[in-house]
Amino acid sequence: MDAGKFPAGLRVLAVDDDRVSLMILEKQLKHCNYNVTAVTDAKKALDMIRERKDGDQFNLVISDVVMPDIDGFKLLELIGLEMDMPVISKALAQTHSLPF
Repeated sequence: MDAGKFPAGLRVLAVDDDRVSLMILEKQLKHCNYNVTAVTDAKKALDMIRERKDGDQFNLVISDVVMPDIDGFKLLELIGLEMDMPVISKALAQTHSLPF
């Protein structure tokens, strides 16, 4: 992946309750020279977005779909109602370990 092909400095908010998935996503985004803020809680993410509404706003939100309290679809809905910001919702398939 050539990091030079991405707009450096893009402010991205990454939201995922799974810390390992969040860490991987954050690493990938930083490789693209994005300024990444990573949070594990959708309510905290929404608060951060609201705080920055009139200032140094995020350019993009990437959110997991399956999260406790506020799921990614509800977060997308709330962001859409309050501000004009692109949101990418992601869902990872869960695999179960086989007992052998």
